[in-house]
Amino acid sequence: MARARKSDLLLLALNQFIWGTGWSAIKYPQDQMGPVTLNLWTLGISVLVLLPFAGKELFRKTEVAAETARPLTLRDYVDYFVMGVIGLTGMTLLYAWGARQSLAENGALISMSVPILTAVIAVIVLSEKMTRSRVLSLGMTLLGVLIISDVRWGQLQFFDGYLFGNLLLLTGALCNAIYVVYSKRLLSVASPLMLLFWAQLLGFLSTMPFIFVERLDIQAIVHYRWQTWLALLFLGCVYFAITMIIFYRILVRLDASQIMVSNYLQPFFGILMAAMLLGEKITVSMIIGGSLVVLGTILATLEEFWHPSATTHDNLVAESQQE
Repeated sequence: MARARKSDLLLLALNQFIWGTGWSAIKYPQDQMGPVTLNLWTLGISVLVLLPFAGKELFRKTEVAAETARPLTLRDYVDYFVMGVIGLTGMTLLYAWGARQSLAENGALISMSVPILTAVIAVIVLSEKMTRSRVLSLGMTLLGVLIISDVRWGQLQFFDGYLFGNLLLLTGALCNAIYVVYSKRLLSVASPLMLLFWAQLLGFLSTMPFIFVERLDIQAIVHYRWQTWLALLFLGCVYFAITMIIFYRILVRLDASQIMVSNYLQPFFGILMAAMLLGEKITVSMIIGGSLVVLGTILATLEEFWHPSATTHDNLVAESQQE
């Protein structure tokens, strides 16, 4: 296990700051565009940013790559479809839609459930064991989401308040977990960078049909505020592309268990930046519910050390914090 450099730690902290801030960037432009349009802009920009890196790797043939490469099978193509169309497209659209219906702060907190949901998906897809710790972690997360939603059960209205938006965010986190599990399976036939590029491209192409359910006003583009363009460029260039390149390069050198702790900075930065940039308030229910989500995530993470043979590989959990 390589020793982490100071530069690695700084870059990991910077990544978590960017991913936390990303929730504010996802919510802010949506008074000028819908979630589908937002998705097309951000994924389209990220594909263009990743294209030179992917092109360089695609045409670079090393001896190691030649030895490990194998022809794609039907299952590989199915995995690519599930990863890009269901995982990436579902995740980004539901995150954008959920953030529109809820708070950026809630998105940052609920996204912490991805490692727990990844473990549940791994039970189904990779035939792993469903342990008591996983069940307890999942229960804590679901309870935390309900508390964050500040549900008044005596006068429950599904589309009022934040319950609907938070459930969209939780479903987006489930798609994120699907993306992680199927990406992990595809690492035997592609590098992390190529997987990232193909996923973003599939996500962009799969989003295009949804534009018919959302009114796309081409003329509205000229009226975008400069803050809106800044948010789109931030999401496309930095949030979806550059931070992931940095993350994977650090992951190649370090063990995932070394960088896992940095994931807990994301909700802190997300809540802080949402309060500063969007004026969102931190409520008691948010603190209590968010604490349950984070504690559930910690419990699932600690299981990696208590029962390493019963859980998904460390990389799977660490990669689950990428969105």
